[in-house]
Amino acid sequence: MLKAIKELGECIRRKKGSDTISTLVELPKLRETKKIICVVIEKRDNGFVFSDVYVEDFGKDKAKKILYRTHRHGSYDVTLTTKCNKPEKLKERWRRWFENMRKEYPDNYSSFFERMRSTLLADTVIQKLYEKYNSLGKDRKNCIVTVKIKEGDREKYLGEIPEFVEIFKRISVDKFYRKHKTESKGYGVCCLCLKSGEVFPASPFSVFTVDKVGFAYEFNRENAWKQLPICLDCSFDLEEGKKFLMENLSFKVYQYQYFVIPYAVQQETLSEVINEIESRKSRKSHDYRGLINAEEDIMEIMKEKEDVITMILIFYKTKGGKKDYFDILRYIEEIPPSWIKRIYDAFDRVSQKSIFREDSLKVILGEKWAGDFRRGSWDGRSIEDTHLAGIVKEFFYIRNETGKNLSKAGLNILGDIFGRVPIDRDFLVRHLIGAIREEHEKGNEWSERMLTIKSLYLLEFLLEVGLVSGSKEVCSVSEEIKGKIGEFFSEHSNAFDTPEKKAVFLEGVLTRFLLDVQYMKRKETPFRKKLHGLKLNKKLIKRLFSEVVEKLEQYGVSYPSLQSLVAEYFVKADENGWKISDEEVSYYFTLGLNLGEKFKGGDLNE
Repeated sequence: MLKAIKELGECIRRKKGSDTISTLVELPKLRETKKIICVVIEKRDNGFVFSDVYVEDFGKDKAKKILYRTHRHGSYDVTLTTKCNKPEKLKERWRRWFENMRKEYPDNYSSFFERMRSTLLADTVIQKLYEKYNSLGKDRKNCIVTVKIKEGDREKYLGEIPEFVEIFKRISVDKFYRKHKTESKGYGVCCLCLKSGEVFPASPFSVFTVDKVGFAYEFNRENAWKQLPICLDCSFDLEEGKKFLMENLSFKVYQYQYFVIPYAVQQETLSEVINEIESRKSRKSHDYRGLINAEEDIMEIMKEKEDVITMILIFYKTKGGKKDYFDILRYIEEIPPSWIKRIYDAFDRVSQKSIFREDSLKVILGEKWAGDFRRGSWDGRSIEDTHLAGIVKEFFYIRNETGKNLSKAGLNILGDIFGRVPIDRDFLVRHLIGAIREEHEKGNEWSERMLTIKSLYLLEFLLEVGLVSGSKEVCSVSEEIKGKIGEFFSEHSNAFDTPEKKAVFLEGVLTRFLLDVQYMKRKETPFRKKLHGLKLNKKLIKRLFSEVVEKLEQYGVSYPSLQSLVAEYFVKADENGWKISDEEVSYYFTLGLNLGEKFKGGDLNE
C-alpha cells in the first residue's frame, strides 16, 4: 500500500511541480469549505492593532495561502487557520496554539507572535468574529477562520508571512517523528526508496500506534522508526499521494470506507490514469451503476487499461472519529484491469437474462413494476441497491434503526470477489435462504419475491465469474423440456446443474400454482402454513409433493405435465444420489415458489 501511495504522490508532485508547502497543506479536509472568515490585524511600529473582520469565498487556490493543517492531537491546528464549527472554543484553541508554540518551539517563537497574541485574544476581536460567524446563516457549517496581517495598503495571508511559513513546515514535519512526548528518528535505510539517511515512522495513515510502550518496537517508543523507516523525501511523496487519495479515490459503501489505489511500474502510465481521474470531475455526471456503489466510476477507468496497471482496494473504518487513524478491514492488492472487466461484464450479462427483464418482473412482482432489474421502479419509486454491494448487503447484513446495513461478512464477500477468492457455496446459500425466510415468516410476500430475484442474480453472477463452483454434472433430462421452463433451465444451466435442483424448483413452481388456485377460490392461501417456514429437506420435500398434488385434486385442478416432470427428476436424482444440502433444497424450492408466476400459461399447465 505505502509503495503505491508513494509512487502516486511522486508522480503528482513531478507533474504539478508541487513544493513542500503545497504538499503539506491538507486540501482534502477543506472539501466542504465555502467561506473564509478573515480576522485582519494591522502591523504598527511595535505591535498589532485590530483592523477588521470580513468574509470571502474559499477556493482551492487559497489553500496554500491560509496554511491549513490539523494538528495530530486536535486541540489546535498547525497555524491560526482553523475550522469554526464551534466558535465558542476558538479563543481557547488560539490561546493553546500560542502557549504551545512558546513552549515547544522557543527558537521560532519570537516577540512577533507574542505581540500578535494579545491583539487576537482580545474579547472585542472574538466578539466581532462571533457576530460575523452568526451572520453566515446556512454557510456557517462550511466556513474556516484565518488571520491576515495588514502592512500598509496590503493584506497578507499566513502563507505570505515568513514566520508562519517556517512554523508551519517545522510542525508539519515534526508530526512524523514526535509523538507521546517522544522523538523517534534515526539513521537507517528508507523502506520505500532504499536510500540511507535520516528516517522516521512517516506513514500517511496511522495503522499502528505506540501510545502503549508494549506496542513499540523493542518496547521503546524512541525506536518506533525502526518499525517503518521512511525518509523525508518519501514522506512528502506519501503526503501528496494521501491528499490525492482523499480527494479523488476515497469512497464509502454503507458504513465502510474504501480507497481505490492505482499502481503502475511506469510513471507515464500512472500519469495517464491520474489525468483521467482528474478529468472526470469536469465531465457531466454519468450513471455507471458501478459494482460497489452507483456513483463510483474509477473502476470504469481502470478496467480499460489492459493490465498495464493494477489496482489496490482497501476497506477500512476510522477510529475515534479521526480520519488519519483507521483499521484496515480488508486489503486486496494486484487486481488487474482484466479481472475488473470480467466482473463488470459478468454483472451486465446476468442482467440480460430474461428473468431480470421488465416483462418477467411485471409477472412476478406485479403490474406496478417498470424497467429491468437494475434500473427498475415500483409504483414510480426507483429500487435502490441493485449494484453488487447492495445485493450482497441484502443477504449479509446487520440490523440498525434504519434497516439493513452491510455486515463484516458482506464486506468480506466483496473482498473475495475483487480478490478472486472462491466463495463457499454452502455459506452463500445459507445466507440467501436465511434472508428470504425472514421475509416469509413476516408474511411480506412482495419482499420475499424481490429478495428471491436478487438472490438468483447474485448466485448467477458468482457462477459466471467462477467464484462458486457447480456440480459439473450433465443433466440430460433438461434437453427434452420444451417451452418456458426449458428455456429457463437452458439460460440458467450453471445454477440448475443437477436433477434434484430441478426437481425441488419445479415442485416450488407447482406449489405456487396451488397457492394461486387457493387464493382464486378462497381469497386466502392456508397451504403456506405447510411449507415448514421454508426449512425443508429431502424427506419433507417428497412428502410435500404428494400433499400438493392431493390438494390440487381436491380443487379439481391438475398440471399433469409439470407433475410428471417433477416425478421424473426425483427418480433421476435418486438414481444419481442427492448431492445438495438441506439449505439448498430449501433454496431451490423457494426459487420455484417465488418465480413460479413466470411459467403460467405454458406447456406446464397441460
